[in-house]
Amino acid sequence: MATAASSQAGYHRVVPRTNCPHIRDHISPNWAEVTIDVSKPCIECNDASENWRCLGCQGVYCSRYINGHAAEHNKSTSHSISISFSDLSTWCYTCDDYVTSPLLHPITTALHVSKFGEVPPNSDGIEIVSEEGSTGIGEGTSDSAGGSGPSKA
Repeated sequence: MATAASSQAGYHRVVPRTNCPHIRDHISPNWAEVTIDVSKPCIECNDASENWRCLGCQGVYCSRYINGHAAEHNKSTSHSISISFSDLSTWCYTCDDYVTSPLLHPITTALHVSKFGEVPPNSDGIEIVSEEGSTGIGEGTSDSAGGSGPSKA
């Protein structure tokens, strides 16, 4: 399970699990062919406030703190891996934990471009082509996906 390090004011830093065995088998090989739009609403309830993208089928579902459609989707399909539009963290339902892997870097980079309009500084030279056809190439290294204090899918 991800470890949470205590900090000031009751906040905790989440350290994602780096050895999730489900990432390789539960990410659709055609994820990059699907337009990434972090403003997409949940396909079940149309809520757009806190959504997750299933990396198995590319469906967009709301978090457990909204109407729980992402968790329901996992239960009905066994698609284990979802990524947050809010903080770009990745959750494995099977591990019941936040996860990270070099296999996720192109996905988190593409979501970062969709959300912020630019390639993140830690994208390791990954080339991203946006809907408009513009290309961005990132530089540097990355250790993790997501920010501090992610919310569960």
